Amino acid sequence: MFLTPAYIGALLAGAAFWCLFWVTLHKLGEIPLVRHWLKSSQCLEWIRSHQSLALVITEATNLLFHGITDPAGILFTLGGTAVNAGSVFGYLPSRDVLSLISARIRRSA
Repeated sequence: MFLTPAYIGALLAGAAFWCLFWVTLHKLGEIPLVRHWLKSSQCLEWIRSHQSLALVITEATNLLFHGITDPAGILFTLGGTAVNAGSVFGYLPSRDVLSLISARIRRSA
């Protein structure tokens, strides 16, 4: 399979879509219809405690929407997989460490 501009676009679109999902998850408190039922901290804490399940749910969502028959859909899914894995296994666990470091910097300044 050759990586044509259309396929690279699908890969980047998948990554951008899931980046928007993660940003929206952080901003749940600012969405009027949702803020009464869900809080960002609750969702992120659940994802941190169920990392593998969260990744499986996002990948199942990707595959249900795009299937496995279209190469562009597969690349969209792969772009989303990279962002989801980075968010679930990289960003969320390091978030507490980063907040501790920034708190120490604020106290010392």
